[in-house]
Amino acid sequence: MNQYDAIVIGAGLGGLSCAARLSALGYRTAVFESHTLPGGFATEFTRKGYTFDVSLHGVGGLEEGSFGRLLKDCNADQRIVPLRKKHPYSIRWEGQNIDIPSDVQEYVQLLKNMFPAEVAAIDSLFAGIRRFETGFSAFSSLTSWRRAAGLLKAGTFFRWTQMTTWEAVSQFGLSDRFTEFFTALWAYYGLPPKRLAAVYFFIPWIGYHMEGTYYIEGGAQALSNALVDAIKSAGGEVHLRSQVSEIMLERGKAAGVRLKKGDVYKANWIVSGISPHHTYGRLLENYDAARRELEAVSSLETGTSLTQLYLGLSCEPHKLGITEEDLILRNEPDSETDYEVMMSGQYTKGNWMLTNYNAMDPKLNEPGKGVIAITFLDRLENWPAARPEYKAKKEAVTEQILGCLEQLYPGFRSKVVVAELGTPRTMQRYTANPDGAVYGYAQTVRQSGIKRLKHKSAVDRLSLVGAWTQPGGGFQGAMNSGIMEADRIAAKLG
Repeated sequence: MNQYDAIVIGAGLGGLSCAARLSALGYRTAVFESHTLPGGFATEFTRKGYTFDVSLHGVGGLEEGSFGRLLKDCNADQRIVPLRKKHPYSIRWEGQNIDIPSDVQEYVQLLKNMFPAEVAAIDSLFAGIRRFETGFSAFSSLTSWRRAAGLLKAGTFFRWTQMTTWEAVSQFGLSDRFTEFFTALWAYYGLPPKRLAAVYFFIPWIGYHMEGTYYIEGGAQALSNALVDAIKSAGGEVHLRSQVSEIMLERGKAAGVRLKKGDVYKANWIVSGISPHHTYGRLLENYDAARRELEAVSSLETGTSLTQLYLGLSCEPHKLGITEEDLILRNEPDSETDYEVMMSGQYTKGNWMLTNYNAMDPKLNEPGKGVIAITFLDRLENWPAARPEYKAKKEAVTEQILGCLEQLYPGFRSKVVVAELGTPRTMQRYTANPDGAVYGYAQTVRQSGIKRLKHKSAVDRLSLVGAWTQPGGGFQGAMNSGIMEADRIAAKLG
């Protein structure tokens, strides 16, 4: 029977979490995904016997914290194994590697030792973060009709939603050098601190330092598989290699989907977990209202993409002196300059993130094999569309990265068995995201919080979820969007 309560287009984390939540609430749900694997960016791939996690570096609050609550809402919390990380991240700072403590008080002491002239300002900053956390908790836990009253308790949180990350930190009189160190993780959110909305920096920060930083045994694919299992165990369906070619309307309302191979499926509600550009474009190209919405969503600022070099080694990374789990390799001290050189394709002049998957999950690969990934911000325009030029540039950039790693870790190059470079064009090919964007829309102040794209679409009974929508990008943001909208849909369907 091809009739459902809800159909979800796309098996990224936004779509999967929405389907899992609806299934947990008792609705008959089906997911249709064009790829061979569920998860979107939360997937894995294998090369020459090595398993590579596409994207997961760490999440905050996986057990008792905010991320753990999302998994419980989806009935997926018992389907994954959390692995506590030793450190949220490490940073190569002025010639030495510094591990950032998970414990807040240890972190404060580290900062005071490093910046002794700024002790009082550091105390003020952390008092502000605690007020922000209290306000965020109060605001997010209130029902919508009480949120106006909740703002009285959430003054700091509400003020910081109007600030960039740099403004939020520097308001306490802290130096530029301190702010650069404190916000060094900014690249994980796609914009430098002077452009990144403070909420996108501090909400994950709270997870890392107040709820603990985690990896998932088996990587990002294990998370996606857990959501698929939760959907199926509740009677839902997940169809892979099933590309949706059209959203079908009846009397102006979304009523079903047509697959590329011709099959038609009907539902009382349709959820799109893919980009709004694709949703309003190819899937609704015959409808005037959708064309107007396509113009509107296309006028918003798209976020950055990434380039990642996945490396399989013939030894475990610690043999080469790589012991950190996540290490920021900092060559450029100024975040604005770092962002600009990366956007112009000068990759060896900017900062990279090195992820050591052996240190986070020793079971991901066989003993004796090493897997690391080098990640940096990038944009589609840096990569030629013509295949010969594209292939040549991939080889050249791979050699540049390997040359730098050989300098940092002598003997590194001789241990490389697999070197697979994923570029913004790779990201675009596998997700159909405009410009290969990995965070959806740029996470600026103007496109954050309640100002981000809403879940409710221009078409009745059609919802949008995922990184492009409220609350924003990243694993937690995408899952939150799906669960929030599932609850709204359930209230509408009754």
